[in-house]
Amino acid sequence: MTENNSSSLEDNLPMVNYIMLHRIYDVLCLIAKQGGDVKEIEKMVEYHKEGFLLGPSPAFISEENNE
Repeated sequence: MTENNSSSLEDNLPMVNYIMLHRIYDVLCLIAKQGGDVKEIEKMVEYHKEGFLLGPSPAFISEENNE
């Protein structure tokens, strides 16, 4: 890995973490709903390979609403 790729990855760590946590969430949802049906897991893996995430969109709360 070159320095440019390394710094680029470090700049995007929050997004990488989000994607990985979202994929884990997707797997856990399948396990909870169906006990890990093989066909559903294969479909989910294909969606992930295509760049899709199946879980809910992130919810952000602004600091103004917290006060």
